[in-house]
Amino acid sequence: MRESDVIVIGSGFAGLIAAAAADKRGKKVTVLSKGVGTLTIGGGTIDLLGYGNDGRPLANPAAGLAAIEPAHPYKKIGSPAIYAAIKFFLAICESAGYPYLGRLEEMKWIPTAAGTLKPTCLVPKTMDTTCLKSAHTVYAAGFQGLKDYYPHLVAKNLSKLPGYDKNYEIVMVNPHFTDGRDVSALDVARWLDTGTGRKECIRQLVKKVKAGAVILMPPVLGTSPDYQVLEEMETALDCRLVETVAIPPSVTGFRLRSMMLNYLKTAGVRIIEQVSVARAIMEKGKCLGVVTQNIDRERTYYAKNFILANGGFYGGGLRAEPGQAIEPIFNLPVEAPAKQEEWGNRQLFSPEKQSFAKIGITVDNKMRPLAPNGSIAIENIFIAGRNLRGYDFCFEKSGNGVALASGYQAAMSV
Repeated sequence: MRESDVIVIGSGFAGLIAAAAADKRGKKVTVLSKGVGTLTIGGGTIDLLGYGNDGRPLANPAAGLAAIEPAHPYKKIGSPAIYAAIKFFLAICESAGYPYLGRLEEMKWIPTAAGTLKPTCLVPKTMDTTCLKSAHTVYAAGFQGLKDYYPHLVAKNLSKLPGYDKNYEIVMVNPHFTDGRDVSALDVARWLDTGTGRKECIRQLVKKVKAGAVILMPPVLGTSPDYQVLEEMETALDCRLVETVAIPPSVTGFRLRSMMLNYLKTAGVRIIEQVSVARAIMEKGKCLGVVTQNIDRERTYYAKNFILANGGFYGGGLRAEPGQAIEPIFNLPVEAPAKQEEWGNRQLFSPEKQSFAKIGITVDNKMRPLAPNGSIAIENIFIAGRNLRGYDFCFEKSGNGVALASGYQAAMSV
């Protein structure tokens, strides 16, 4: 029987960080991955905490932690572990040749495809906006055929914001895609991965932009977790390039996922993809193993400890049943309002947090699941990411931040 020290269920950001941190502690780690997680949807920025309980933007994420609600995962994890998690993540990025910028005491505001600003904390260098402050001329660049990205809209709305009243000019690049389908940011990024694509893009831009300016563009600067495309184009154009946040598929999230997977594979972490965990094998209050359902047959994986990081309702880590929410693998207690009509308020874009978003598994400060009476539900199970109770990641902009901190804390506890 082959046994791991730790099995991580889920390969979203929380699961990947948990696997990396457990490996760093010398544990033999196996990751069971059903899909690709939400990084390629949600993006590659690490939002620690953008808005307070009243919906107002915070001066910085660290200031917001002081006023966080008692049930929030950050409250259970604590500031020292949050700082340690950030340090650990930044070290991974640095070692991978894809360094990130930012710190907990600084809020970064990143332009979006709608010409608004999004609060975040840790960003790739392609989203470093410091050059925008002193820029006189900003070129809003677009690509012919790129779906749902309109540089005119970006420039128009940004110009109304304090500090962004620049001289905006619109420039368009034609990547000459001829198959007639919708073009995504990922298509353009793959075009720029090629030497031919970069050369053609530079050839078109250099005729339209002045040296020393800033070019604001969709997140398309290559799919690999490095800065080769950014650096080559900035040198050739003698301009600074800044990527905005845009709709899925997220190229920045794609790069971050690739970086984490490369890191884990290099470290020797075993990653088993396209498997769905169906049930657990329990004995005397402990989990001995989990059974996966595959195309051919069932397989059993044994470990000393398990980190559950398989998402919330959207990811399948939680399920909504009539009158209750359930955790389907270990049947862990899930705290939710008794009346299902109280799971959400009638205003989707409400000035208050949504109850359904805060439904999840209650944990202690080591991320162990708790029973309704406060006792440990299963002693060798640890919870990380979106299946945790007590926070609305969308309202407060904390999704990848909670994933990072809880994944790290779970790994430190096994």
